[in-house]
Amino acid sequence: MTTQSDRPGAHGARVLAEATAALRRHTPTGWQDVRTDLIALARRAHRPSAPVRGRHDLGEFLLASDVLVGDLRAAVDPVRDVSVTAVHCATDDRAHLTGVTVEVAALFGTHLPSAGRAVRAAVDATLTDLLGPLRPPPEAVDVHVHVGDVVTDPTAVD
Repeated sequence: MTTQSDRPGAHGARVLAEATAALRRHTPTGWQDVRTDLIALARRAHRPSAPVRGRHDLGEFLLASDVLVGDLRAAVDPVRDVSVTAVHCATDDRAHLTGVTVEVAALFGTHLPSAGRAVRAAVDATLTDLLGPLRPPPEAVDVHVHVGDVVTDPTAVD
């Protein structure tokens, strides 16, 4: 309980306000190191990914979309003269895969229709491997290949 004598007077209120302002301006020694560690820890924190439904002879299962995205990246990586910049998966309300978008950077001069077909073939094979032989048929999953960048440096697409 606060009494009249516990409350600061006009001088005390001014001193308190000045002290508060000084503390807000002050960055403790070592705070930047702690801040960097906290940000790194937050980036490594577990973030559950959306499930994608697969099906094999024994029944249905759920696969984390992060696993699917990682394997799709790895599958497209060997495609000549393109480099994956992003992979996005879309599912319906029952977690059935409805679409995959693979964003790539292509080397200048690459025949883009051929590269697109190679990316789509890698995606299709990976979906069969991961989601099982009873996966949604290829026509039920829209696979989009988006060329978001064209580069002239061959090492950028290795």
